[in-house]
Amino acid sequence: MQKLISSLVLVLLLTGSAAAQKAYILPSPTDANAEMTLFIDMNQSEDGIQNNGLSGILDAFPDTTVYLWTWDPSGPAAGNGDWDNSADHQQLTKVGPKLYSMTFVPTEYYGVDGPQLFSRGISCLAKLKNGYPLDGFPFEAKSEDMHVDIIPQLCGARLCVFPELRESSDFLSITYDNTKEELYEGLQNMGEDDCYMYLLAKVDDFTSYEFAPESEVLQNPELKLTSLGDGKFRTTFIPEDLFAPIVAEGESLSEVWYYIVREGFSYPPGPPPFQIIGLLDCE
Repeated sequence: MQKLISSLVLVLLLTGSAAAQKAYILPSPTDANAEMTLFIDMNQSEDGIQNNGLSGILDAFPDTTVYLWTWDPSGPAAGNGDWDNSADHQQLTKVGPKLYSMTFVPTEYYGVDGPQLFSRGISCLAKLKNGYPLDGFPFEAKSEDMHVDIIPQLCGARLCVFPELRESSDFLSITYDNTKEELYEGLQNMGEDDCYMYLLAKVDDFTSYEFAPESEVLQNPELKLTSLGDGKFRTTFIPEDLFAPIVAEGESLSEVWYYIVREGFSYPPGPPPFQIIGLLDCE
């Protein structure tokens, strides 16, 4: 009985949270690097909008297998298959009458980064394995095109960057939670004045500018993070303004690379553990 009640509550939550949307995702806000579930509610579909007739087909054959076809923020990394033969990994799970879902990590499933996911959202449709017209039905065996905007989840990780989408002329905040420092023992238990950052600006694959060599980072107050208390540190800057005295005239920043620096601490041999922030070019 308890399982039955829990299942009913789950269905009610799913259908209620959708607010009669044809497609939606949970959880929302969404972490681009964690599992999310895409729902397609064919109860909200209207046949004939775009030569689509899947809703009527499902009314007649409710147990028919349904597949996802998607093209934004990109095609799926493993592919959609062909229109007359959808790939098996694109099969949707039926979770209720004419309600279907698929669970995946969006950055892995689409092969994109978080900014591309949040800027483009998800565009998709539902279809039968063969999306062409089914005998006895006037339209193609598919839904109309559907789109879902993705709201970024506030970050609770060791390193957080805000906003998720940014140009080089935007304010950019980097927050470092030292209490979550598990990678390097020598960075743990920082004092309020201990946290600095090495910064490198990339123009393209062959052109980059460091704000200061690592040996000089501690002498640059612009590279010191402000203590927020409770082990958290933050710096905020406008990339193109910060690097303006260094970058050649006419060049535009494409990425910012960074890592945490502390006096007396050296990273193990090998390449430094760069974190990379992509910058949008909306011109």
